[in-house]
Amino acid sequence: MSDNRDLATVQVPSKDPEKTDKEKADALKPVKQEDRKIDTDADMSEEDLKIKSDVQDCVDKIYDKDEGIQKLAITTLTNLLRTSTGSSVTSIPKPLKFCRAHYPKLVEHYNKMNATSENAKSLADVLALVSISMFSKKEGDETPSLSFKLKGHPSDLEAWGHEFLRFIAAEVGVMWNLRSAKAEEDGEEKPVNKDLQEIIDVIVPYYLKQASEPAACDLLTECDQLESIIGYCTKDNYEKITSYLTATSFYLPHPENKETVAIAFRVYHNLKVYPMAMLLALKLNNMDKVEQLMEECEDMNTKKQLAIMLGRQRVILETGDETIDNLIWNTKLSEFYLYTARDLDSMAPKAPADVYKTHLQDQRTHLTSEISSHQLNLASTFVNAFVNAGFECDTLLTPSTDSGNEWMYKNKESRMMSAAASLGLLYLWDVQEGMIKIDKYLYSSEDYIKSGTLIAMGILNCGVKDECDPALATMDDYLQNKSRDLRLGAIIGLGFAYAGSRRDVLRESLIPIVMDASEYIDVQAFAALSLGLIYVGSCNEDVSEALISCLVEKQEEKQASAPMCRFIALAAGLLFLGSEEGADAAIESSVAMHPSIQKFAEAVIKICAYAGTGNVVQIQALLEVISASSGKDPKPDPKDDKNKNKEAEKEKGITPEMVSALGIALVAIGEPLGTEMCKRMFDSVLQYGSGTSRRAVPLALAMANISSPLLSVVDTLSKLSHDPDSETSMNAIFALGIVAAGTNNARVASLLRNLASYYAKEANHLFLVRVAQGIVMLGKGHLTLSPIHSDRSLLSPVALGGLLVTMFAVMDVENTILGPHHYMLYYLVTAMSPRFLITVLPDDDDDRGVTEKAVQCRVGTYVDTVAQAGKPARITGFQTHDTPVLLQHTDRAELASEQYMPITPILEGVVLLQEDPSYVPPAAPKI
Repeated sequence: MSDNRDLATVQVPSKDPEKTDKEKADALKPVKQEDRKIDTDADMSEEDLKIKSDVQDCVDKIYDKDEGIQKLAITTLTNLLRTSTGSSVTSIPKPLKFCRAHYPKLVEHYNKMNATSENAKSLADVLALVSISMFSKKEGDETPSLSFKLKGHPSDLEAWGHEFLRFIAAEVGVMWNLRSAKAEEDGEEKPVNKDLQEIIDVIVPYYLKQASEPAACDLLTECDQLESIIGYCTKDNYEKITSYLTATSFYLPHPENKETVAIAFRVYHNLKVYPMAMLLALKLNNMDKVEQLMEECEDMNTKKQLAIMLGRQRVILETGDETIDNLIWNTKLSEFYLYTARDLDSMAPKAPADVYKTHLQDQRTHLTSEISSHQLNLASTFVNAFVNAGFECDTLLTPSTDSGNEWMYKNKESRMMSAAASLGLLYLWDVQEGMIKIDKYLYSSEDYIKSGTLIAMGILNCGVKDECDPALATMDDYLQNKSRDLRLGAIIGLGFAYAGSRRDVLRESLIPIVMDASEYIDVQAFAALSLGLIYVGSCNEDVSEALISCLVEKQEEKQASAPMCRFIALAAGLLFLGSEEGADAAIESSVAMHPSIQKFAEAVIKICAYAGTGNVVQIQALLEVISASSGKDPKPDPKDDKNKNKEAEKEKGITPEMVSALGIALVAIGEPLGTEMCKRMFDSVLQYGSGTSRRAVPLALAMANISSPLLSVVDTLSKLSHDPDSETSMNAIFALGIVAAGTNNARVASLLRNLASYYAKEANHLFLVRVAQGIVMLGKGHLTLSPIHSDRSLLSPVALGGLLVTMFAVMDVENTILGPHHYMLYYLVTAMSPRFLITVLPDDDDDRGVTEKAVQCRVGTYVDTVAQAGKPARITGFQTHDTPVLLQHTDRAELASEQYMPITPILEGVVLLQEDPSYVPPAAPKI
């Protein structure tokens, strides 16, 4: 059907009509609260008008003199407010909205009533609800809603709704703090707060019943009653409570942070969740709790898992049970490691040429290189050791005795030490086989080779204990040897072999060397470092006193400013690693030191004491040190070559500013938010900081992202590797290796190949490029250097101590790694650990007590689920594999098998399985 009607044409202006000056001025004026119009009766629906009328009737009757009418009106209004809901999540319910207009008069009427009467209490409950919707609070009354509730029925909270309860909880915290502050000002004891306690006792169970565990913990924390959460924990809610307490401990000051972790430990301990309790005992560095758990645990399979956890943390403990002790001592770690390598078909040895891939470089720059062959051989020694670490075979040293000796003699003088020491890395953790292969080199005519062999024995025993104790038996005789090199080898080897063991016999042997003023400074320094690693994080008084006294005695400028003297200060810092305020006495003692070392020692001890704590106050203090140096010592004009050279000469060596820059990353390590903020801070340091603080930034970035090659970090380091300042560029090259350590990251490997071409004629740079290439392929991708493990919740002091020594050596690279002490690179071995996931079953017939079992598991990207509602997925983008598998730093694994269940919820390293009692095998298919 056609439509023949004419279309109407309406003319519409293309622009809005211009406003008059008065209209423009009125539009700019802010609207006062009292001038805002609430919906007029004409705009309201019939339902809204009825609600408004009912509210008005109730309010009018409240003013009635008859108490019966008052009670009925208050009850009706209460029911109206309780049962109404808003039209949307964010809107105010209509009855509450209409009550707001009557709030002032209702408060005035309440003040005239008898406060003890039932009607007054009921009206106070109504006013408590209405007051939460009021925009302003009177001065001196910061908690009006809670004040009315306390005058009404404090225990009647649930009926008023979840939002009201949350508002009251917030005001409880405010009032608690106000009363505590007032009592403190008046010099009185803390108030009892019985009235508030009554409300807390209602809110906390309600929160837990509503699965709002974080809110319950927050309220108790605000009111200094967090310990009482232990009584509310059950098998159903403990996981959320403990994970939240552990996560929030990073953001609390000392000692509240450790007290919070201790509360979480008690929850696990009371519920007999021994693996997680052991994790927190290790986090607290409390050996009494560790021993208590090992004694109390009655289940043999759980005890084996606890022993595996202690072995991963490098805690030496004797239980009297041979099977348990072997798991703690990592006696069979090499077998697990080689089992993974065979399963993943990566046993074939790699040559340094396979790592360098020189055929992919620019051949013109490569052929014109004039680098010393001895330095290139030394680089190949390190690369060969790092890449083939733990595989017991390589292409340079192990094929035959003759070729092994031949390669060692291709390295001249002290470089032989590093060549011989590399054998320890090849046989890493396999004490029985390794000692047989290495022992013959002790009979060499070269002291350098014998010294390197002693270091190799120490590396071989690092993190492993043997009942025969071959390391101490062999090296103890060399501590008093006339040869300086043999003494050095024995001292360094003992530091590697017994790192974290805290053995008293070693203290008695090494302290006299540190205190001997006639000894060489480097021998004293390495003896101090060995003591620092052996007693790392222990705050041992005897050792700290010896190290501080050694530094105080260096009162001559030449001694105090010697490069190796700084490592004695670092050793003192390692003793207090993570101890926070436990290092205050040592910091005060540093005042007596020579000015050349005093500030450095104070800075080092302080950053070590707060390592891994995430302490924001300390990070701000470190930033102040950096900013003060940049403000006081502005950068010279880059065009003025003379000034630039003078500045470079003046700033050589490790300075307190460099220590502070590295300390920022050290304090924030292990805490995700702090690590992320570090990157922004370092951007500012690179832009505005002094020359010395800039040099430490690459290493600080690496410290915050060990074995975690994030794109943004790699890009920053790539830019810094071309920095005009040679020390900054060398630090950036080494940092690239640390960031991608053990990951086989293709992007970083490509960047390092390009740098090898770019620095083909720079001997020192090329040496560090080669070393970084070897670190990237650490253990052919089976090893990691990250000191953080157990689902990013635990920090290994031994691993962190070795990394710190290496970082400080690289900061003064010309006097250490590029000088006579290149073997300091081997301090990385304390941080090396397999990044595998192996599932095992209990097996009493096996001498290890367990046997490998391949099961399916899901490996995906880690997702932070702390304080999230429900049961969210803990991994995303997962793939299913059969164990053993290799885990990246950002990965998390979950078991995909229905037949077995893990004893520990954290699937990393060696995980013991047990059969699920509820498992029903699938029925056989009918033929």
